[in-house]
Amino acid sequence: MWPSTSSWSSLQESFRCLQLMEAAKKLPLPITMDLLPSSSPKGSQRSAQHFADGPDVERRRLVDVDEQQHQSNEERFDHLRSLYSQHLMSAASAAAYGVVGLLMGFVNKAVLMQWPYPNSFLTLQMVASILVVYAMKTWGLANVQPFQLRAAKELLPVVFFYNTNVAFALAAVKSLSIPVYHVLKRLTPVMVLVANIILGGALPSKEITLSVMTIVSGCIMAGIGDLSFEWSGYSAAFISCALQSTYLLLVERSGSEKGFNSMELLLYNGLLSLPVLIGIIFATGEVWNSAERIILESKTSLIFLPLLAASLMMGSLLNYCLFLCTLCNSALTTTIVGTLRSVLGTVMGFFVFGGVKVTMFILLGITFNTVGGVWYTAIKFKEKHMKERTVITEQHNGSKAG
Repeated sequence: MWPSTSSWSSLQESFRCLQLMEAAKKLPLPITMDLLPSSSPKGSQRSAQHFADGPDVERRRLVDVDEQQHQSNEERFDHLRSLYSQHLMSAASAAAYGVVGLLMGFVNKAVLMQWPYPNSFLTLQMVASILVVYAMKTWGLANVQPFQLRAAKELLPVVFFYNTNVAFALAAVKSLSIPVYHVLKRLTPVMVLVANIILGGALPSKEITLSVMTIVSGCIMAGIGDLSFEWSGYSAAFISCALQSTYLLLVERSGSEKGFNSMELLLYNGLLSLPVLIGIIFATGEVWNSAERIILESKTSLIFLPLLAASLMMGSLLNYCLFLCTLCNSALTTTIVGTLRSVLGTVMGFFVFGGVKVTMFILLGITFNTVGGVWYTAIKFKEKHMKERTVITEQHNGSKAG
């Protein structure tokens, strides 16, 4: 006897349910009862909607996660690129200051040996600096704000210490040999350190103290062994070191706190210095003597005018590199670069401009002074590196905690 129509429909429904249950065992995700066919129309609609929405929601979630990860990678890359650019700029500014400063010492010595007028020389340097800044501004190579009286008043201390420092430095270069001059100028980092302590900084470590004592002892021994000892030259060098220390600290503060860039500092330095220097050379009568000497030297020496022009341009470039190095790094870094530069300058000074009368004390003094300067530089570099690592570690731990 054949089964009735209703019995046959029930049998088909049961068979279809068994097939779905067998298929569910092979799926990677469990099938809920909502996926099974329902006799209710609402249940069927809900099951169909689940099949339709499930993949889209999961796809959108994966896309959002991928976009967030991509954005995080972009931010990390931009941060690393910014750090790389900063380190590259710091290294380039320090290297430029070292190289230009090394050459500048020998070029100035050569000029002053033929034309011993430091005030007139400094006046021409200021004129060259102003022309260089405005030329770079005209060509679009520098961003310089218009002259402001308020800014000029704020930079008056910087200009004063710069000009007095250069004036005493030129007087020292004229009187001393290159090695002895570099030995004495190596006292500048020591004076910067002392100034930082006076301004409330921490006391130096034992290693710093020993390196400073080595530098000072080298200066004393070199002075004892210098057969051509001149009080005027030594006094000018000591005063120049003190003025340069103050000047570097002021440049660092002016750039970081008052927002002046290196070209603006160079421009204001020239504009504010020039009237004072012109008054000095006219009051002392140096302007006429220096002009006559330029005419005489240009006739007797073909290399004098090109050498003078190179010295003036290098003076402007050195000022720019000094400002840039101090702003990109610090006053201490600038003095450290100057110390390393003077090591090579000291060695070269033994063989240039007739050399130096070598005695046992001057040789020991230069050696002690150079070793102390290099030791001091290595210690400060290590301290700065450890400080940067500590800051990075603290920032990393803070980001993880957040």
